[in-house]
Amino acid sequence: MNWKYKATLQSIFSIIPFGEYMNYFFQTKITRNLPIKETEFKERLFLAQKHIENFQKYNSSNLSEATFYEFGAGWDMAQPLLLYTMGVNHQIIVDIRRLVRPELINNSIKIIENLNEVFNFLRLPKTHIKDKLEFESVFLKFYGIQYKAPYDARKTGLSDDSIDCITSTNTLEHIPPNEIKAILKECYRILKKDGILSFQIDYQDHYSYFDKNISVYNFLKFNQATWNTFFSPPLQYQSRLRHKDYLQLFCESGFNILEDNYYGGTPSDIEHIKTVRINKEFSNYDLNELVIRGTMIVLQKC
Repeated sequence: MNWKYKATLQSIFSIIPFGEYMNYFFQTKITRNLPIKETEFKERLFLAQKHIENFQKYNSSNLSEATFYEFGAGWDMAQPLLLYTMGVNHQIIVDIRRLVRPELINNSIKIIENLNEVFNFLRLPKTHIKDKLEFESVFLKFYGIQYKAPYDARKTGLSDDSIDCITSTNTLEHIPPNEIKAILKECYRILKKDGILSFQIDYQDHYSYFDKNISVYNFLKFNQATWNTFFSPPLQYQSRLRHKDYLQLFCESGFNILEDNYYGGTPSDIEHIKTVRINKEFSNYDLNELVIRGTMIVLQKC
């Protein structure tokens, strides 16, 4: 299916009653992006391992006693469950929408059980979810995971200096810039002085994962008005901020950059982006800035 058709459907789902349910049906029955496949789950596993490594590298607190906080839980709770398998006992997970589905959570648990033969996790999440009503109590009782949705990450209500590690995994690119500023301000408030932020951000056009005929830089062809009106509905919002924009946001919010493991920008990427007619609204970026595909970045309070 052409990416523009998907954008149109996502726009419709964003405004009609029960649109989120229709979107879920579309992703499970038509595009079959859900449930997550084991190969993609292994990528989530790698990111969870990196979050843990980042925390242990820059924080002397005991992992089992630390409190982790993540905004943007998604459909299947894969990331919180993986952090649990690695020894995190206390997690607070928030999301702007209540997207979780028991069948997708159980799929995550099943994949973790399968991968345990190779990765030998510290522990396994063995309790499967029977229905939505029991989800929150089961996750809190058995896994130490407190789930809150719908929830505003700009105003968490959490205590000052109460969080040891804040993670975000391929979520920031789906949040408007002004809201990112407010979320970072709240992160600064709730983060302990020696705590860290560990963020994975994907700067690529997400429609390119769906339509292999377009470039990962395809969305840079459009001006902001056209992109927002036709191709970036609430259920598939993509900000198109580039790497230097995020670095500026982090610095303005009072964070030091401990690590910036950005990727992309290879000679082949340069040649690739030259085939895309970049909109003049991105003229203040040079090619080396535009071609960066994403980053795993670690931050701490100044």
